Amino acid sequence: MIKIMDNKNNRYVPAKKDGRFECSVHEVKEGFFWATALSLVKSTIKRFRVREQVDWLVPEKPVERSQELAVTWIGHSTVLIQVDGVNILTDPIFGAASVLFPRVIKPGIMLEQLPLIDVVLISHNHYDHMEASAITYLAKKNPSIKFLVPQGDKAWFLKRGIRNVFECLWWEGHTIANKATCTFLPAIHWTQRRLRDRNKSLWGSWMIEVAGKTVYFGGDTAFGEHFNTIAKEYPSIDLAILPISPCEPRESMKHAHMDPLEAIQAFVSLGAHQFIPIHWGTFRFGNESAHSAIDRLVHGWCKNQLDEAKLVIPKAGKKASL
Repeated sequence: MIKIMDNKNNRYVPAKKDGRFECSVHEVKEGFFWATALSLVKSTIKRFRVREQVDWLVPEKPVERSQELAVTWIGHSTVLIQVDGVNILTDPIFGAASVLFPRVIKPGIMLEQLPLIDVVLISHNHYDHMEASAITYLAKKNPSIKFLVPQGDKAWFLKRGIRNVFECLWWEGHTIANKATCTFLPAIHWTQRRLRDRNKSLWGSWMIEVAGKTVYFGGDTAFGEHFNTIAKEYPSIDLAILPISPCEPRESMKHAHMDPLEAIQAFVSLGAHQFIPIHWGTFRFGNESAHSAIDRLVHGWCKNQLDEAKLVIPKAGKKASL
Protein backbone atom coordinates (compact mmCIF):
# COMPACT_ATOMS: atom_id res chain seq x y z
CA MET A 1 0.00 0.00 0.00
CA ILE A 2 1.25 3.50 -0.69
CA LYS A 3 2.64 4.84 2.56
CA ILE A 4 0.82 8.10 3.20
CA MET A 5 1.20 9.39 6.70
CA ASP A 6 -1.72 10.92 8.57
CA ASN A 7 0.09 13.86 10.17
CA LYS A 8 -2.44 14.15 12.99
CA ASN A 9 -2.14 10.57 14.20
CA ASN A 10 1.14 9.51 12.52
CA ARG A 11 -0.55 6.49 10.95
CA TYR A 12 -0.61 4.96 7.49
CA VAL A 13 -3.83 5.67 5.60
CA PRO A 14 -4.95 4.24 2.25
CA ALA A 15 -4.51 6.22 -0.94
CA LYS A 16 -7.24 6.39 -3.58
CA LYS A 17 -7.17 7.57 -7.18
CA ASP A 18 -9.97 7.58 -9.76
CA GLY A 19 -12.21 5.54 -7.47
CA ARG A 20 -9.66 2.81 -6.78
CA PHE A 21 -7.43 2.16 -3.79
CA GLU A 22 -3.81 2.16 -4.86
CA CYS A 23 -0.87 -0.17 -4.34
CA SER A 24 2.75 0.93 -4.38
CA VAL A 25 4.90 -0.25 -7.27
CA HIS A 26 7.37 -1.44 -4.64
CA GLU A 27 4.80 -3.86 -3.26
CA VAL A 28 2.73 -5.01 -6.25
CA LYS A 29 4.57 -5.14 -9.56
CA GLU A 30 3.00 -4.77 -12.97
CA GLY A 31 1.82 -8.13 -14.22
CA PHE A 32 1.27 -9.45 -10.70
CA PHE A 33 -2.33 -10.44 -11.46
CA TRP A 34 -1.42 -12.50 -14.52
CA ALA A 35 1.61 -14.08 -12.85
CA THR A 36 -0.62 -15.14 -9.98
CA ALA A 37 -3.27 -16.44 -12.39
CA LEU A 38 -0.63 -18.54 -14.16
CA SER A 39 0.56 -19.99 -10.87
CA LEU A 40 -3.01 -20.89 -9.98
CA VAL A 41 -3.39 -22.79 -13.25
CA LYS A 42 -0.17 -24.68 -12.53
CA SER A 43 -1.30 -25.52 -9.01
CA THR A 44 -4.62 -26.79 -10.37
CA ILE A 45 -2.85 -29.14 -12.79
CA LYS A 46 -0.59 -30.35 -9.98
CA ARG A 47 -3.55 -30.88 -7.66
CA PHE A 48 -5.23 -33.20 -10.14
CA ARG A 49 -2.02 -35.15 -10.56
CA VAL A 50 -1.36 -35.55 -6.84
CA ARG A 51 -4.16 -36.53 -4.46
CA GLU A 52 -3.08 -35.59 -0.95
CA GLN A 53 -4.31 -37.27 2.19
CA VAL A 54 -4.81 -34.91 5.10
CA ASP A 55 -5.81 -35.45 8.71
CA TRP A 56 -6.28 -31.89 9.98
CA LEU A 57 -9.98 -32.26 10.70
CA VAL A 58 -11.10 -32.78 14.29
CA PRO A 59 -14.63 -31.41 14.49
CA GLU A 60 -16.01 -30.67 17.92
CA LYS A 61 -19.40 -29.36 18.87
CA PRO A 62 -18.80 -25.63 19.42
CA VAL A 63 -19.90 -24.08 22.69
CA GLU A 64 -22.67 -21.53 22.40
CA ARG A 65 -20.83 -18.88 24.41
CA SER A 66 -17.49 -18.68 26.17
CA GLN A 67 -16.28 -16.25 28.79
CA GLU A 68 -12.66 -17.24 28.29
CA LEU A 69 -10.85 -16.69 25.01
CA ALA A 70 -11.50 -19.67 22.73
CA VAL A 71 -10.49 -19.84 19.07
CA THR A 72 -11.61 -22.45 16.54
CA TRP A 73 -9.97 -22.58 13.13
CA ILE A 74 -12.70 -23.64 10.70
CA GLY A 75 -10.44 -23.57 7.65
CA HIS A 76 -8.58 -21.08 5.45
CA SER A 77 -9.21 -17.65 7.06
CA THR A 78 -12.50 -18.58 8.67
CA VAL A 79 -12.07 -18.47 12.44
CA LEU A 80 -14.59 -18.53 15.29
CA ILE A 81 -13.39 -16.27 18.10
CA GLN A 82 -15.30 -16.52 21.39
CA VAL A 83 -14.68 -14.40 24.48
CA ASP A 84 -16.77 -12.67 27.16
CA GLY A 85 -19.94 -14.16 25.68
CA VAL A 86 -19.31 -12.63 22.24
CA ASN A 87 -19.10 -14.79 19.09
CA ILE A 88 -17.02 -13.37 16.23
CA LEU A 89 -16.57 -15.02 12.83
CA THR A 90 -13.91 -13.97 10.31
CA ASP A 91 -13.87 -14.20 6.50
CA PRO A 92 -16.56 -16.88 6.13
CA ILE A 93 -16.16 -19.55 3.47
CA PHE A 94 -17.61 -23.03 3.95
CA GLY A 95 -17.63 -24.28 0.36
CA ALA A 96 -15.22 -24.29 -2.56
CA ALA A 97 -13.31 -21.18 -3.56
CA SER A 98 -14.35 -21.86 -7.15
CA VAL A 99 -14.97 -24.76 -9.53
CA LEU A 100 -11.21 -25.01 -10.02
CA PHE A 101 -10.40 -24.86 -6.33
CA PRO A 102 -12.38 -27.29 -4.17
CA ARG A 103 -11.58 -27.71 -0.50
CA VAL A 104 -8.79 -30.04 0.56
CA ILE A 105 -10.51 -30.44 3.93
CA LYS A 106 -14.11 -29.95 5.01
CA PRO A 107 -14.95 -27.05 7.33
CA GLY A 108 -14.00 -27.76 10.94
CA ILE A 109 -17.50 -26.61 11.88
CA MET A 110 -20.30 -26.92 9.35
CA LEU A 111 -22.19 -23.71 8.66
CA GLU A 112 -25.39 -25.12 10.17
CA GLN A 113 -23.57 -26.10 13.38
CA LEU A 114 -22.29 -22.63 14.25
CA PRO A 115 -23.53 -20.97 17.43
CA LEU A 116 -25.30 -17.64 17.10
CA ILE A 117 -22.85 -15.13 15.64
CA ASP A 118 -22.74 -11.55 16.87
CA VAL A 119 -20.39 -10.08 14.27
CA VAL A 120 -18.67 -11.08 11.05
CA LEU A 121 -15.37 -9.41 10.16
CA ILE A 122 -14.42 -9.22 6.48
CA SER A 123 -10.80 -8.52 5.54
CA HIS A 124 -11.42 -8.15 1.79
CA ASN A 125 -13.82 -9.22 -0.92
CA HIS A 126 -12.04 -12.11 -2.64
CA TYR A 127 -14.23 -15.18 -3.17
CA ASP A 128 -12.19 -17.26 -0.73
CA HIS A 129 -12.83 -14.71 2.05
CA MET A 130 -16.36 -13.47 1.39
CA GLU A 131 -18.63 -16.35 0.32
CA ALA A 132 -22.08 -15.20 -0.80
CA SER A 133 -23.98 -18.33 0.26
CA ALA A 134 -22.41 -18.40 3.73
CA ILE A 135 -23.05 -14.70 4.34
CA THR A 136 -26.65 -14.95 3.20
CA TYR A 137 -27.20 -17.92 5.51
CA LEU A 138 -25.60 -16.16 8.47
CA ALA A 139 -27.73 -13.05 7.94
CA LYS A 140 -30.96 -15.12 7.93
CA LYS A 141 -30.04 -17.30 10.90
CA ASN A 142 -28.75 -14.44 13.08
CA PRO A 143 -31.24 -11.52 13.06
CA SER A 144 -29.00 -9.32 15.23
CA ILE A 145 -25.75 -10.07 13.42
CA LYS A 146 -23.49 -7.21 12.31
CA PHE A 147 -21.13 -7.27 9.35
CA LEU A 148 -18.03 -5.08 9.53
CA VAL A 149 -16.57 -4.68 6.05
CA PRO A 150 -13.91 -2.63 4.23
CA GLN A 151 -14.97 0.58 2.55
CA GLY A 152 -16.50 -0.17 -0.82
CA ASP A 153 -18.16 -3.50 0.08
CA LYS A 154 -21.40 -2.35 1.73
CA ALA A 155 -23.27 -2.14 -1.59
CA TRP A 156 -22.63 -5.85 -2.19
CA PHE A 157 -24.45 -6.67 1.06
CA LEU A 158 -27.30 -4.24 0.43
CA LYS A 159 -28.01 -5.89 -2.92
CA ARG A 160 -28.64 -9.11 -0.99
CA GLY A 161 -31.00 -7.45 1.46
CA ILE A 162 -28.45 -7.40 4.29
CA ARG A 163 -28.76 -4.06 6.10
CA ASN A 164 -26.79 -4.35 9.31
CA VAL A 165 -23.49 -3.57 7.58
CA PHE A 166 -20.84 -1.06 8.59
CA GLU A 167 -18.03 0.05 6.29
CA CYS A 168 -14.63 0.95 7.71
CA LEU A 169 -11.45 2.66 6.61
CA TRP A 170 -8.20 1.82 8.35
CA TRP A 171 -8.16 2.83 12.02
CA GLU A 172 -11.96 3.01 12.20
CA GLY A 173 -13.66 0.83 14.80
CA HIS A 174 -17.06 -0.41 15.88
CA THR A 175 -18.38 -1.67 19.22
CA ILE A 176 -20.30 -4.96 19.40
CA ALA A 177 -22.80 -5.78 22.15
CA ASN A 178 -21.32 -2.99 24.26
CA LYS A 179 -18.36 -5.31 24.85
CA ALA A 180 -16.04 -5.86 21.90
CA THR A 181 -14.31 -3.14 19.91
CA CYS A 182 -13.27 -4.19 16.39
CA THR A 183 -10.87 -1.85 14.58
CA PHE A 184 -9.96 -2.09 10.88
CA LEU A 185 -6.20 -1.89 10.30
CA PRO A 186 -3.71 -1.80 7.40
CA ALA A 187 -2.61 -4.72 5.24
CA ILE A 188 -0.85 -5.18 1.90
CA HIS A 189 -3.16 -6.90 -0.54
CA TRP A 190 -5.74 -6.13 -3.24
CA THR A 191 -9.43 -6.70 -4.03
CA GLN A 192 -11.54 -7.89 -6.95
CA ARG A 193 -14.76 -9.83 -7.53
CA ARG A 194 -15.60 -8.83 -11.10
CA LEU A 195 -13.61 -8.03 -14.21
CA ARG A 196 -13.61 -4.25 -13.77
CA ASP A 197 -13.79 -3.67 -10.01
CA ARG A 198 -10.15 -4.25 -9.07
CA ASN A 199 -9.29 -2.31 -5.88
CA LYS A 200 -12.57 -0.40 -5.81
CA SER A 201 -12.97 -1.66 -2.25
CA LEU A 202 -10.37 -1.64 0.49
CA TRP A 203 -8.60 -4.54 2.21
CA GLY A 204 -7.14 -4.81 5.67
CA SER A 205 -6.80 -6.61 9.00
CA TRP A 206 -8.72 -6.41 12.29
CA MET A 207 -7.96 -5.87 15.95
CA ILE A 208 -10.45 -7.20 18.49
CA GLU A 209 -10.46 -5.81 22.03
CA VAL A 210 -12.75 -7.38 24.58
CA ALA A 211 -12.61 -8.22 28.29
CA GLY A 212 -8.98 -7.24 28.57
CA LYS A 213 -7.97 -9.44 25.63
CA THR A 214 -6.50 -8.16 22.36
CA VAL A 215 -6.69 -10.42 19.31
CA TYR A 216 -5.22 -9.48 15.93
CA PHE A 217 -6.67 -11.07 12.77
CA GLY A 218 -4.28 -10.53 9.87
CA GLY A 219 -6.70 -11.38 7.07
CA ASP A 220 -4.60 -11.77 3.92
CA THR A 221 -1.45 -9.72 3.53
CA ALA A 222 2.12 -9.49 2.36
CA PHE A 223 4.84 -8.69 4.87
CA GLY A 224 5.42 -4.98 5.49
CA GLU A 225 6.03 -2.10 7.85
CA HIS A 226 2.36 -2.01 8.80
CA PHE A 227 3.04 -4.64 11.46
CA ASN A 228 5.43 -2.27 13.26
CA THR A 229 2.87 0.52 13.01
CA ILE A 230 0.15 -1.69 14.48
CA ALA A 231 2.47 -2.78 17.30
CA LYS A 232 3.02 0.86 18.28
CA GLU A 233 -0.74 1.39 18.53
CA TYR A 234 -1.32 -1.90 20.37
CA PRO A 235 1.67 -2.61 22.64
CA SER A 236 0.06 -5.69 24.21
CA ILE A 237 -1.44 -8.21 21.76
CA ASP A 238 -2.51 -11.49 23.32
CA LEU A 239 -2.98 -13.42 20.08
CA ALA A 240 -1.97 -12.91 16.45
CA ILE A 241 -3.90 -14.91 13.85
CA LEU A 242 -1.76 -14.68 10.72
CA PRO A 243 -1.77 -16.12 7.17
CA ILE A 244 1.19 -18.28 6.11
CA SER A 245 0.51 -19.23 2.47
CA PRO A 246 0.39 -19.55 -0.55
CA CYS A 247 4.17 -19.50 -0.78
CA GLU A 248 5.20 -20.43 -4.31
CA PRO A 249 6.05 -19.11 -6.82
CA ARG A 250 7.55 -16.61 -4.40
CA GLU A 251 8.36 -13.92 -6.97
CA SER A 252 4.67 -13.25 -7.57
CA MET A 253 3.16 -14.41 -4.29
CA LYS A 254 5.36 -12.21 -2.09
CA HIS A 255 3.55 -9.06 -3.23
CA ALA A 256 0.26 -10.12 -1.62
CA HIS A 257 0.96 -13.14 0.63
CA MET A 258 3.36 -13.89 3.47
CA ASP A 259 5.24 -17.15 3.53
CA PRO A 260 5.78 -18.91 6.90
CA LEU A 261 9.11 -17.20 7.64
CA GLU A 262 7.62 -13.78 6.94
CA ALA A 263 4.66 -14.65 9.15
CA ILE A 264 7.13 -15.38 11.96
CA GLN A 265 8.71 -11.97 11.32
CA ALA A 266 5.25 -10.39 11.49
CA PHE A 267 4.54 -12.14 14.78
CA VAL A 268 7.80 -10.85 16.24
CA SER A 269 7.13 -7.34 14.91
CA LEU A 270 3.69 -7.34 16.51
CA GLY A 271 5.11 -8.45 19.84
CA ALA A 272 2.15 -10.79 20.32
CA HIS A 273 2.09 -13.43 23.05
CA GLN A 274 0.74 -16.31 20.93
CA PHE A 275 0.40 -17.15 17.24
CA ILE A 276 -2.22 -19.18 15.35
CA PRO A 277 -1.52 -19.76 11.61
CA ILE A 278 -4.33 -19.54 9.05
CA HIS A 279 -4.74 -19.43 5.27
CA TRP A 280 -3.12 -22.82 4.72
CA GLY A 281 -4.12 -26.41 4.01
CA THR A 282 -7.68 -25.67 2.88
CA PHE A 283 -7.20 -24.76 -0.80
CA ARG A 284 -4.34 -25.33 -3.21
CA PHE A 285 -3.62 -21.80 -4.47
CA GLY A 286 0.17 -21.98 -4.80
CA ASN A 287 2.57 -24.47 -6.33
CA GLU A 288 3.51 -26.00 -2.98
CA SER A 289 1.83 -28.99 -1.37
CA ALA A 290 -1.11 -28.44 0.95
CA HIS A 291 0.95 -29.18 4.08
CA SER A 292 4.31 -27.60 3.17
CA ALA A 293 3.49 -24.18 4.66
CA ILE A 294 2.84 -25.56 8.12
CA ASP A 295 5.96 -27.74 7.93
CA ARG A 296 8.03 -24.68 7.01
CA LEU A 297 6.45 -22.70 9.83
CA VAL A 298 7.38 -25.30 12.45
CA HIS A 299 10.91 -25.59 11.02
CA GLY A 300 11.35 -21.79 11.05
CA TRP A 301 9.99 -21.55 14.57
CA CYS A 302 12.52 -24.08 15.84
CA LYS A 303 15.37 -22.54 13.84
CA ASN A 304 14.67 -19.16 15.40
CA GLN A 305 14.49 -20.81 18.84
CA LEU A 306 11.13 -19.26 19.64
CA ASP A 307 9.07 -20.39 22.61
CA GLU A 308 7.13 -23.51 21.57
CA ALA A 309 4.26 -22.55 23.88
CA LYS A 310 3.63 -19.42 21.82
CA LEU A 311 2.84 -21.36 18.62
CA VAL A 312 -0.65 -22.87 18.59
CA ILE A 313 -1.57 -25.03 15.57
CA PRO A 314 -5.13 -26.29 16.04
CA LYS A 315 -6.60 -28.74 13.60
CA ALA A 316 -9.72 -27.58 11.81
CA GLY A 317 -12.66 -27.81 14.21
CA LYS A 318 -10.48 -28.19 17.30
CA LYS A 319 -11.09 -25.42 19.84
CA ALA A 320 -7.99 -23.76 21.28
CA SER A 321 -8.50 -22.29 24.73
CA LEU A 322 -6.01 -19.48 25.33
